Amino acid sequence: MLDKWKMKLKNELVSNIIWSFLAKAFAMVFYFIADVFYARYLGIDMYAEWVFFFSVASMAFHIGWFGINISSKVHITNSDNKDYCLGAALGVRIFISSIILLTIILAAPFLAGRIGYPCPYPNLKKLLYVMGLMVFFNSFTEFFKHFYIGTQKLKKLCATTFIEYFAYCIFSVFFLFINNNPTSIAYGYCIAGAVILICNILTILHNYNGHSILQGIRDLQLRKKILKYAIPLVLTSIGSLVLMEMDTFMLGLFGTKQQVSIYSIAKQLVSKATNVNMAIWTGTVASLAMITKENFYEKKNKFKKVSLFNNAVSIFICLCFALFGGIAIRLIYGKEYIDAGNVLYLLIPYYFLSCMASFYANFLDFMGYAKMRALWYISVIVINLTLNYLLIPKYGAVGAAIATIVSILPYVSYCVYAVRKIFQDKDDLFAIK
Repeated sequence: MLDKWKMKLKNELVSNIIWSFLAKAFAMVFYFIADVFYARYLGIDMYAEWVFFFSVASMAFHIGWFGINISSKVHITNSDNKDYCLGAALGVRIFISSIILLTIILAAPFLAGRIGYPCPYPNLKKLLYVMGLMVFFNSFTEFFKHFYIGTQKLKKLCATTFIEYFAYCIFSVFFLFINNNPTSIAYGYCIAGAVILICNILTILHNYNGHSILQGIRDLQLRKKILKYAIPLVLTSIGSLVLMEMDTFMLGLFGTKQQVSIYSIAKQLVSKATNVNMAIWTGTVASLAMITKENFYEKKNKFKKVSLFNNAVSIFICLCFALFGGIAIRLIYGKEYIDAGNVLYLLIPYYFLSCMASFYANFLDFMGYAKMRALWYISVIVINLTLNYLLIPKYGAVGAAIATIVSILPYVSYCVYAVRKIFQDKDDLFAIK
C-alpha cells in the first residue's frame, strides 16, 4: 500500500513538471515569435522605444502584483475551503488592481515628460496611458496562474499560459500590421488580457462554488490576512523588477537606442530561459514544502534531487548560450542586432545564479520565510541601482550586465543558507514552527 502511494506521488510530481514545462515552452515560443517580428518590422529605433516602454510596463506589472498573487497562492494552498479563500483573495486582487489602474492613468502625463517624451520616445505618453489597462489585466492573469499552481491544477496553468502568449502574439502582430507603431503592440496586449480574464472567470465558475466564492469576497478579516502577508512580498516584487528591467530602463535614460535594443534581446533570452527551470520548481515546490516530522527526511532527499536536476538543466542551457547564442541571434533577429551576442555571453553567470536563487526562494515562501527573504532582496535593489548608475554611462550594455550579476550575489548566498538551515535539523525546524 505504501509503495503504491509513493509511486502515485512520484507520478504526480513528474506529471506536474511536464505540464509546467509545456506551459513555459508555449510562453517562450510565442514570446520570441512576436519579439522577432517586432524587431524586424519596427526597425532598431522604434523597437528600442517598445523595449524601453515594456521595461517600464514590466516594472509596473510587478508593482501591480503587490505580492497578492503569491500571498493568495500560499493561503489557498493551506486552506481547507479553497473556494472561500479564493473569493477573499479575489476581493483583494480587485481592490488593489483598481487602485493601481487609477494611479497609472493619473501619473502617465507627469511620468512621460521625465523619462523620454517626446524625445527620444515620441509615442511614450500614449503608451503609458495604455499601460494602465495592461497592468490591470496582467495582475489577474498572474493571479489565476498562481492559483492553479497552489492548487496543483497544472493542466489549467498550461492552458492559461498557452492562451495568454498566443493571444499576445496574435493580437499585437495583427494591430502592428494595421499601424506600424509601438502603440499597436500595447493595444494588442490589452485585448489579449481581456480575453484571458474572461477565459479564467469562466473556468473558475465552471469548477468552483460561486456562492462560496462570493462569501469569501465579503470576509474582511481573511482579506486583511492575505494583504498583510502580501506586504513584505512587495519588496520581493520590486527586487525582481530591478533585476529584470531596471537595467534596460536606465540604458534607455543614459544610453543609446541601439544599446537598449541589443541589451534587451540578450536579457530576454536569459530571462525566458529561466522558464525551463521554473517548470521544474513550479510543479514540485508546493509538494516539497509540505513537511511533517514523519516525512522530513523523505522531503529532504527529494529536495536535493530536484535541486540537482535544476542545476544540471541550468548548466546545459549555459553551454547552449555559450556555443550557439551569438549565431542564433544573428540568424533570427538580423545583422543589426549582432552585438546582442556579446552581452548574452556576459549574462550567462546571472542566468545560473538566478535559477538557483529562484528555486530556493519559492521554497522559502511556502515555508513562511517571505519576510526575511524580502529584507535580503533590498540588497539587490540598492546594489543594482548604484552599479547601473555608475557603470551604464561609461560602459553601456556591458556595464548593465556587470551590475546585474554582482547585485544578485548576496541574495543567492542568503537563499542557499536559509534552505540548508531548514533541512539541517528536524527538531529545530518543528520547534520554530
